[in-house]
Amino acid sequence: MTTLSGFMLAAATLGATLGVAGCGHVQAYEGARLSKADRAVVRADPSVSAGLPVQVILRKVDEYEVPVSKTVVELQPGRHSFLVDCRVPEAGVVTRFAIEAEVVAGGSYRLVADATSRGCREVVLR
Repeated sequence: MTTLSGFMLAAATLGATLGVAGCGHVQAYEGARLSKADRAVVRADPSVSAGLPVQVILRKVDEYEVPVSKTVVELQPGRHSFLVDCRVPEAGVVTRFAIEAEVVAGGSYRLVADATSRGCREVVLR
């Protein structure tokens, strides 16, 4: 089994660049927008592959369905449930993962896949 660790780094970099380029943020809590110091930010990959060998697409946070066009979600600090799809286009495989994680105020996180050319083994929040 060949790992895609080098490709994953490139994918994360490209994903972050595309996220900044216009995929947008979404606030996944009610009320006024919290300051940067009072909210957490979770990033995923864009839903359009742009040649990425692995894509981690955030589908849902708690009960909030994340629009496909959004790659960055702002959250209140605390424990959250994430539903993510991990896609390996070369293999034509999509695997869904449910993740429970704690985020802290001011924190910046990324959903990262452990994948091979055959599919995703795990997605974690770092």
